Amino acid sequence: MKLHVLLLTVFFFMACSSKPAVNAVDENKKARNKQIAVTNEVKQLTTLAQKLEKQGRGMEIYRQAGNAENERECNFSMEDGQKQIKDFEARVNNLPDNFKTQLVLLTADLNACVACEKKALESCIKARASINQAIKEIFP
Repeated sequence: MKLHVLLLTVFFFMACSSKPAVNAVDENKKARNKQIAVTNEVKQLTTLAQKLEKQGRGMEIYRQAGNAENERECNFSMEDGQKQIKDFEARVNNLPDNFKTQLVLLTADLNACVACEKKALESCIKARASINQAIKEIFP
């Protein structure tokens, strides 16, 4: 009887301590959901990059005019754009490496595009080309 109780106790502890069986379906769902979340984040980031590039092009009117009011407007837009680029960079750094390497390269051109420098439009042209290239590579 004692042996029987001992065996039942050992069996009980072994059953309770074993790891639960991994459900392959649940793991596949988790992996798929993660992939969808990353894809959505990349889409949002490419849209943000396009918005920033467009904002930089829109600043050209302020860059070309030489009065103080336009300089203030340009500086205000530049500060806003640079804040958005910092957010963009932080979000890009949280992506998997295969997406990060393609999107991190956009930040330098975007930063120069939303600046108040006279040659900023050239950076906007480069940024647009880089964005289009990244979109082609990420979403073939």
